[in-house]
Amino acid sequence: MSSQIPPRARRMAAPLTAVALLGLAGCGGQGGTAATGTGGASSSAEGGAASAAPVAAARVTIVNFAYKPAAVRVKAGGTVTWTNRDSAPHTATSDDGRTFDTGTLTRGQSRRVKLTKPGTYSYYCTFHRFMVARVVVE
Repeated sequence: MSSQIPPRARRMAAPLTAVALLGLAGCGGQGGTAATGTGGASSSAEGGAASAAPVAAARVTIVNFAYKPAAVRVKAGGTVTWTNRDSAPHTATSDDGRTFDTGTLTRGQSRRVKLTKPGTYSYYCTFHRFMVARVVVE
């Protein structure tokens, strides 16, 4: 069968297969960011499971035009720190525009926000509205 495949296609097959396998490896396991039906998603200061108890301080990294993790849970009075590790500027702005807004974060910058009122707060990047995530305050 390989004799029917042109040499150039054979050289491309191995790298493409490796990329596909790496993509599949990222589709599950710990630290994922997909939301669940119960409103939970990955959370904690180090990106632990959504069902974990809320933490006093959580960290969110902005990378590849996404918030990682996409959801965090903190205790009332806890803090969330956003750090931009992306090439473009980003914000973390609550949907209501009042609860929190990190302002513009350029590469390497961080902002910490203290959240005191329990609730679920969806947020987005004002520059890239497809970037969305949430903070649950308990």
